Amino acid sequence: MEGDRTIELLVELHAGLARLGPGDDESTLRALRLTELPPQPRILDIGCGTGAQTLTLAANTDGRITATDLVPGVLAALEERAAARGLASRVTPHAADMRSLPFEGGSFDLLWSEGAVYIMGFDAGLAAWRPLLTPGGYLVVSEASWFRPDPPRELADFWAQGYPGMRSVEANIAAAEASGWVVVGTFPLPDASWTREYYGPLRERLDAFRARHAGDAEALRVAEETAAEIALFECYSDYYGYAFYVLRS
Repeated sequence: MEGDRTIELLVELHAGLARLGPGDDESTLRALRLTELPPQPRILDIGCGTGAQTLTLAANTDGRITATDLVPGVLAALEERAAARGLASRVTPHAADMRSLPFEGGSFDLLWSEGAVYIMGFDAGLAAWRPLLTPGGYLVVSEASWFRPDPPRELADFWAQGYPGMRSVEANIAAAEASGWVVVGTFPLPDASWTREYYGPLRERLDAFRARHAGDAEALRVAEETAAEIALFECYSDYYGYAFYVLRS
């Protein structure tokens, strides 16, 4: 597990970004269109971050959205952004651990989690969150996934350290079906959701981050590891990425 100092540096590096991971509005809406929801759905966004997808869901449904995260700063940012867009009455930020969500069974028509289920692991997240759904409700997650077998060694080593449980799209589909989910659809996020929406803005702040922390070995390590991660994606995006999984209970 990363140390507190490293986490603090990563939070600083990402502070103020519209997205804390890959994603884009078009992909969120594509996944949403694969669901059939009641007129005013009850939605839970798990691991919401600063809530780019939360606001997209609020703007494109008449639902009420509870958005959970453990970091107070990102919840405050979401609250401000929801108010600025006139969505505050339907978006409720809530500090909660995704491993023990404090909601009654059957409370939601739609569970949503972009780029966060890896914290628990795909199978564990699907199992733990399912009781929160109404019968026939939907779970939509985006998850880091292999798109091709036999990745180059440097790429395989990177993900073996960063997310050893990462599997292929086909393996995730099989695991979901084996645990009783109906797989409504799945699709990969486009490269632009990484390069334009996430890595582009992140790369732009690396030089200033290095300058602020000149002589700080740990901070410079965080900067170099971030730059290396970006370079890996630019070289090998055909091997991996995020995929959306739209599941029905």
